Amino acid sequence: MTEHWDAIRRHWRLLGSPLCPPPEAVAAYERELSLQSVDVVLLGVTPELAGLGRTMLAIDESTAMISGIWPGDTASRKAVIGNWLELPLGDESAGAVIGDGCLSALDSSVARQALLAEIARVLKSGGRAALRAYASPQVQDDLQEVRALTLSGGVATFHELKWRIAMACAGGDPDRAIPVRAILDAFDALFADREALAATTGWEMPVIGTIDAYANSKTVYSFAPAATLVEEASRFFDSVRLAPTGTYGLAERCPLLVLESPRRR
Repeated sequence: MTEHWDAIRRHWRLLGSPLCPPPEAVAAYERELSLQSVDVVLLGVTPELAGLGRTMLAIDESTAMISGIWPGDTASRKAVIGNWLELPLGDESAGAVIGDGCLSALDSSVARQALLAEIARVLKSGGRAALRAYASPQVQDDLQEVRALTLSGGVATFHELKWRIAMACAGGDPDRAIPVRAILDAFDALFADREALAATTGWEMPVIGTIDAYANSKTVYSFAPAATLVEEASRFFDSVRLAPTGTYGLAERCPLLVLESPRRR
């Protein structure tokens, strides 16, 4: 995993929505959680979210990500190395927990539930969490339809295309899991001529080349449907709901999973 995220870090400046949260998605966290006076725990070091909250503790297992994309520690904000499934926090110690795409960075329902249990453990009574999801549709996309949609101008960004391919390929797995290498393989099969894709879509070749970060990775992502995520979260929270995050490309598949009233075990 560490090598994978080091490769992602090297391409970070070329990434965009929906992989990175655009301003309207960032605003959704504030709208749903009212974070101005809250001490926030961030899962990962997503720089777009670094300014939220009264204070922030960001937790990431990758030193490369912390050194490469975290805006830098201040008196009220810092990033530390840690495992999301064993958060370096005491019980009922966090005012809010937020994360962007972190559920898809886990490879199974078991792992997702382990993270949700940890979030429930560290949240204070009255604390809330919000995680932007990458959620597959209930009905699996057809890869040839994804190709046709792309070539007709129906896909806003190359990064949206990556997620559409990933979700289509993950549909046959019970956990909606997919090795990231398989995303690259499917892309290459659909679009063997990258220059032609660039000419048709207007996407720059270096941006298209970001998918090559998956080439030697052993990492597995998951893209569970929103209903599955709600069901899993409901085992650990009495209140679970989905909130929209904007109108950017694929925003309908990137809802905010808002978690309240953690269950104490």
